[in-house]
Amino acid sequence: MYACKMLTARWLPGRLLVLFHVVAAASSSTCSAKLNRAQSSSLIQKYDTDQAQSSKIAKDEHGLSRGLDATTNPSFLLRPSLQSGQPDKVTFAISVKNWYGIDFPGGTFDVDAVIMLQWFDARAVQLLPANSTSTSLAMEAARTQMWLPDIAFTNAAHSGYDVISSSVLVASNGTITKVERASVTLKQGYQTTDFPFDSQDVSMMLASTTYMRDELELVPVADDSMWGAKQDLFDNSVWDLVNASLKAIVDDDNLLRKSRGVLTLRVRREHAAYMSSIFIPSVVLLIMTWTSSWLPLGPPFAMPRIAMNAFGLLCQVSVSSMANGLVPATGRSAWLSSYLELCIELQFSVMLLSVMIISIAQMEDGGSTKAGRLNEVIIKSFPVTTAINILCLDVGGKNLSRFVAALTLVGYLVYLNGLDMKSLKSTLRM
Repeated sequence: MYACKMLTARWLPGRLLVLFHVVAAASSSTCSAKLNRAQSSSLIQKYDTDQAQSSKIAKDEHGLSRGLDATTNPSFLLRPSLQSGQPDKVTFAISVKNWYGIDFPGGTFDVDAVIMLQWFDARAVQLLPANSTSTSLAMEAARTQMWLPDIAFTNAAHSGYDVISSSVLVASNGTITKVERASVTLKQGYQTTDFPFDSQDVSMMLASTTYMRDELELVPVADDSMWGAKQDLFDNSVWDLVNASLKAIVDDDNLLRKSRGVLTLRVRREHAAYMSSIFIPSVVLLIMTWTSSWLPLGPPFAMPRIAMNAFGLLCQVSVSSMANGLVPATGRSAWLSSYLELCIELQFSVMLLSVMIISIAQMEDGGSTKAGRLNEVIIKSFPVTTAINILCLDVGGKNLSRFVAALTLVGYLVYLNGLDMKSLKSTLRM
C-alpha cells in the first residue's frame, strides 16, 4: 500500500507536467495557425484594394471612364452645340516653322507648319484624372472619347500631308486645344506675267472635312504671335517675305458651304539669281550679233559674219528654252519669255540684214558703197533700237515691242531703198 502511494506520488506529477506541455503546445499551434490565417486574409484584402485603386487611377489617366466611352455613350462624339442649333466656334492659328520653297512649274509649295485649334466642350472635363487641372491625349485616344472638328488643309497636294506630332490638351474649364505639326505640300496657282520680277501670294487653307458653316465656324486667333512666319526662314531661299495675313472666309458654292481659315504669305522673288543664268548670257549674245557688223565686207569675212549671227541666234534660242522651262504653262506669257523672244527677233533681223549687205556688196554699180553705208547705220543704230524695243516691252507689253521691232526692220529697208533711189537719180543726171 505504501509502495503504491509512493509510485503514485512520483509518476502523477510528471504525467501532469507532460500533459500540460502537450496541451500548451497544441494551444500555441492553434493560435499561431489562426493568427497566420488572419494575417493572410488581411494581406489579400489589402492587395485587392490596392489593385482596384490602381485600376481606377489608370482608367482616369487614360480617359477610359465608362461615361465617355464611345461604345457605351456615342453622344460624346456629337458636336457640343448640336442641341442649341448654333455653330460651334473653333479658334485657329497657323504658324510656319520651316519654308522649303516654291515649285513654280509644278504649282506647289512646301512648308513645315504648326496648326492650333481651340474649342469648348464641357463634357470633356470627365476625362481629367482626380485633382488634375489638365491632361493630354494622343490623337488615337481622343478620336474615340471626344468630339473633334475634323479640320484639315483643303489645298494639300495628293499624299502631301505628313504628320510629325499631334496631341489634344483638355483643360478643367472645358477648353480643348489641339496642336499638330506637319510637313505639307500645298497646291497654289501663280501669277506669271511679271516673272522673274514677280511677287506671289501663297495660301494655306483650313476647313472642316465634315461640317458646313452652319455647324462649324472658324475664328482667327487674337494673339498675333501665334501665327505667321519669321523673316529669317527665308534667308536661304530665292524668296523674301513681304507680309502675312490670317483671316476666316465664307465660301459658298451651291450646296458646299464652308467656313475656311486662310493664312496668306506674300513673298517676293529675288531676281539676282536670274541675272547670271539668263540676262547676262542674253545680253552677251545680242552684243555678239551686233559686233558681227564690225567685220569688213570683203569675201573672206562673209562666212564669219553669217556664222556669228547664226551661232548667236541658236544660243539665244537655247537660253529661251531653258527659261521657259522655269515658268508654269498658265496660258499667259511671262515677261522673261517675251524679253527673250524679242532678243531672238532682233538677232534674226540683224542676220537677215547681214545677208542683204553681203549680197549688195557683190553687186556692181556702187554695191559696195551702198552695203558699207547700210552696215554703218546698223552699227550705230542697233544699240539704240534694242534699248527702245526693251523699253517698249516693259511699258507697253509684247505687242508694242513686236510692232517697234518690225518698224525697225522696215526702217532699215526704207533706208536701203533710199540709197537705191539716190543712185538712180545720179545715174539719170549723168
